[in-house]
Amino acid sequence: MPNQPMPFYVKLCCSLISILLITYILYVGQHILIPLAFASLFTIILIGPCMYFEKRGVPKGIAALISMLLAATLFFFIFYFISSQISSFKNDLPALVKQLQAGVLDVQDWAVKTFRISSSKFQEVVNSATNEAFLNTSALLSSTFSTVSSTLVLMVLVPIYTFLLLLYRNLIVKFFVACFKPEHEKLVFTVLHKTRLVVKGYVVGLFIEMIIVAVINCTGFLILGVKYALLLGVIAAILNLIPYLGIFTACILTVLITLTTNTPATVLSAAIMLIGVHLIDSNILLPKIVGSKVKLNALVTIIGVIAGSALWGIPGMFLAIPIIAVLKVLFDEVQSLNAWGMLLGEEEKPAKKKKSTGLFSWFMRKDGKKKIMNKEE
Repeated sequence: MPNQPMPFYVKLCCSLISILLITYILYVGQHILIPLAFASLFTIILIGPCMYFEKRGVPKGIAALISMLLAATLFFFIFYFISSQISSFKNDLPALVKQLQAGVLDVQDWAVKTFRISSSKFQEVVNSATNEAFLNTSALLSSTFSTVSSTLVLMVLVPIYTFLLLLYRNLIVKFFVACFKPEHEKLVFTVLHKTRLVVKGYVVGLFIEMIIVAVINCTGFLILGVKYALLLGVIAAILNLIPYLGIFTACILTVLITLTTNTPATVLSAAIMLIGVHLIDSNILLPKIVGSKVKLNALVTIIGVIAGSALWGIPGMFLAIPIIAVLKVLFDEVQSLNAWGMLLGEEEKPAKKKKSTGLFSWFMRKDGKKKIMNKEE
């Protein structure tokens, strides 16, 4: 019997089952896959320096170690700067709590006068909310402990995985090539090469963009006289890496901290400045620096960030876009998966015909008119 095409409902069922199985594996194996995903990103970035040292006669293991030490030095300076700012913020935390309590009392007085609510009833609402918070303190502490412990695990596993991936990268490439038929070898190399270029360009571009946004944020906060300007500026730049959702988190955090240390006018100015910087970044900086490395539409980006948060928490929000970008590269290169790549990408706009302008076009029009007149004569 000739091979008949698979019915549509069978293809749909296979796709849905595959998506469910992949989602289940991602959720169950997150403790293994999250460090491996971060290590893969760092490996793609460090392949260039590692190859540079290898071409100059440095052994592969030592070249990988030197590349990792350079990256670790950079991250150490960033971590040291943020931790020093957090330590100064921690020293002023009791004073901030007192100011926040005074602000709650002011809100209580305003609510009593405006809505004619008795102070005792308002106090009951506040006390009930406080009791619920105390009841959930143990759960909060346990979640905080688990977050800290998972961060420590990441800090240990990611460097180990990165070093091993750099060391055995040729073996991994050979494995991917051996998984497919010989006639598909060129396609496998193309997908791997494009994946490396897309991820490297995207991550490096985001890092440069984060530095520029951090400088603009810190400068704006210093001009406005915001306390902890450097800390808030850097945190807002880091949160800005999360598409669409990070700016709202940065605004809420900035408003809460500046509300206890500055005037309401300064708080409003800081929030407006953050939104303005975000608009400039998303419309000017991001297209210029990151460019067209990742052509994902806004709907897929938002859904990807939310799904990454649901599956892997905060790490999933940062890893969602690079993983979707890698999937789009794969979908675009494999003919049977082109429809999924089309779904992830942006809608292509029809190319506009360019009008010829300048001295050359004027001469051509004049020359054309002369030829027509000569023919008529």
